[in-house]
Amino acid sequence: MKKKKVIIVGGGVSGLTTANYLCMNGYDVLVLEKNAVAGGACIGWERRGCYIDGCIHWLVGTRPDSTTRKLWEEVGALSSEVKIFNQEDFYTLEFEDGTTFTVWADLERLKGELVALAPEDEKQIKKFCKLIRRFHKIDAPINKPADMMNIAELMKVGLTMAGDYYYVSKTSKISCAEYAKKFKNQYIRRWLSEHMSSDYNLMSTLYMLAHVTSGDGGIPVGGSKAIVDRMIKRLRELGGEIRCSAEVERINVEDGRAVGVTLKSGEVLKSDWVVASTPSPHALKKLLGDKYKLKKFEDRLSDRKTYPIYTYTTAVFKIAEDLSDSPLSHKIYTKDPITLDKDNFAVVYRNYSYDQTVKLPEGHTVVQATVSGNDDTYFWWENVKNSGHYKEKKAEIAEKMLALYLEKYPHLEGKIEIIDVITPLTYQRYLNGRHGSFQAFVQTSHGKSMMQKGKIPGLDGFILSGQWILQSGGLPPAGITGRFAARRICHADKVKFKTSI
Repeated sequence: MKKKKVIIVGGGVSGLTTANYLCMNGYDVLVLEKNAVAGGACIGWERRGCYIDGCIHWLVGTRPDSTTRKLWEEVGALSSEVKIFNQEDFYTLEFEDGTTFTVWADLERLKGELVALAPEDEKQIKKFCKLIRRFHKIDAPINKPADMMNIAELMKVGLTMAGDYYYVSKTSKISCAEYAKKFKNQYIRRWLSEHMSSDYNLMSTLYMLAHVTSGDGGIPVGGSKAIVDRMIKRLRELGGEIRCSAEVERINVEDGRAVGVTLKSGEVLKSDWVVASTPSPHALKKLLGDKYKLKKFEDRLSDRKTYPIYTYTTAVFKIAEDLSDSPLSHKIYTKDPITLDKDNFAVVYRNYSYDQTVKLPEGHTVVQATVSGNDDTYFWWENVKNSGHYKEKKAEIAEKMLALYLEKYPHLEGKIEIIDVITPLTYQRYLNGRHGSFQAFVQTSHGKSMMQKGKIPGLDGFILSGQWILQSGGLPPAGITGRFAARRICHADKVKFKTSI
């Protein structure tokens, strides 16, 4: 019997996950990636003899017994041979007056650190740490989407998560800024309220801290590029194909069914199924010509306040010194702001000295200096570029970030070289996201959770996948939705879903 052909638009983690599972299930799979290299947001590149990682700060699914780890191993992203760096320090905060504390990856150590900083908040700190520990138990159900489960499977998931769902539901409606008011200590209040945006929901922060402090949020040695390379290797071993520099112009539809794609070059490719693993707004608005409306996306795209995005402005430093003894991530507050669309009074400096396997001159370290932003930051950079001052402004911002870093590390004077600057326009160009977003919609306390099946009413032979259709965004949702997309196709074709060959 002739294999059914599936074209997957987008060679990021979700697209490669879908591709690997479909190959395991006997499909003829072609992945089309618009960029010269695959990976989407999970990417790394080289500048002036240094590897720069553009994605992973921590990864859910690094602990051997977690369900997400099973997914990563099935698609080749991780294996028992891949070393995991489990950081002791998650990040260190240093305020304008010199007050410093570290968010440790060990929960008891974190509790001790916070109590020492704020004995007046001891009772509330213990409650906070207890809440983090409760989230240790929450593990994503990745086997199949809820709408495909039978009653017995739904009951099993319900019984497993019933006690935890109350806390997930409750904390998703509380902003970090509001929760921070429970603490008397000004530094803890600032940490929690300024960790991301002020309306970032508490559930997302607890989820992040829970994974890191439970040992399920380590960092795969070799970085983001190595993960993607392993996934592509698995794909080719399974008989799948990937083409880079193959940008899709549109998805072709005949009589209410997707029948293939047309590339920007004009080449037409036919298929039985099309999976769009690009950011969903791009797939709907551009690739499908804005002919199909999904209310969940329309509502979110029209309400930037409730559903903002995150993006970064980052300067990359090549430093002629081993910084192994410096904090992994150092958030430095300043009285003199870094001004973009607004005044930013803190910069996060991430130290990559923990990974000695990536390309780097001997005795050197890469440090990335980052200010986070939102839709407004994208528009600000867009105006800068349109005014003709993009290159100069990038250099100016990078120099300011460097000056702040040297205030804290004066012994590095003369040892630092700025080797790259990344802005929201960079992310937009590479990812086709929304306003330079590298993830999906931000989880605010006022927003509704995102659960989209990937199906579009009135369009057969087509599935959406990727982090944009599942709450919170990031690599795990990308992988999970990739698996779900493959499973939905198998279900429609009456193929028994397999996770190996």
